Amino acid sequence: MSDQWQAMAPRWEEGRKLLWRGTRPVSEWLVARLEPQPGQTILELAAGAGETGFLTAPLLGPEGRLISSDREPGMIEAASRLAGERGIANADFRVLDADRLELPDGSIDGVLSRFGYILKGEPPPALAEIRRVLRPGGRLAFSVWAERSRNPWMTVPAEVMVERGHLQPQSEAETRLSAKRNPETITHLLTEAGFADPEIEELEVAYRFADAEELWFFISELRGPVALALADLPEAERNQVRAAVESRSSSAVGGFELGGVSLNVATR
Repeated sequence: MSDQWQAMAPRWEEGRKLLWRGTRPVSEWLVARLEPQPGQTILELAAGAGETGFLTAPLLGPEGRLISSDREPGMIEAASRLAGERGIANADFRVLDADRLELPDGSIDGVLSRFGYILKGEPPPALAEIRRVLRPGGRLAFSVWAERSRNPWMTVPAEVMVERGHLQPQSEAETRLSAKRNPETITHLLTEAGFADPEIEELEVAYRFADAEELWFFISELRGPVALALADLPEAERNQVRAAVESRSSSAVGGFELGGVSLNVATR
């Protein structure tokens, strides 16, 4: 998995504008529920290019601090570059694993995580670590994708690749993780980890593509295992995959669209 994230980091940096266009409403919801205040220290986990956390930076003021973190050093480098471009001066950039946070107890006022794997594990170690580093009354705001079947942006390209023999079907572990992504299970996991009953809101997300080229860039460069598997295929087979994905992604209003559902969660 680590090799996969390392390979994807430069691709996600290149495609961040397209990804941000589809998912920014999720980030805005998370920041609104986190309610960052001047002088606070906010931790973003699995930050990627850092854009969700960067929404908090102006709210923290010069005395506050954003810790933008990711397990993949390449993503930390990308976030640091983007912060420089935007003139963000109150952010630190750290390689951190949510399962083993190298931070003192009670040192963080709020934690953000957009589409990170903080529900992984039985019980999820990331939730215990987040609870440990949060100060009393500190907030956690995170999002996870709802069950896989509700996210065509995941299933459409993957199903084409599985049907054509280029990817394996979901593993048992992946199926179990997907099954956790529902309000009832999330509430149970959070309360077991010592958090209050959460606010959970479903938010529809749509990746919209102006043309077939933009859709193919999303599939062939940004879709994780699909993109990596496509890189090894001959051109003729890539064209067959492309045609199949296009036929399943057509939008009634023109162009192409792949939708999904985000579960947005806020708790203390």
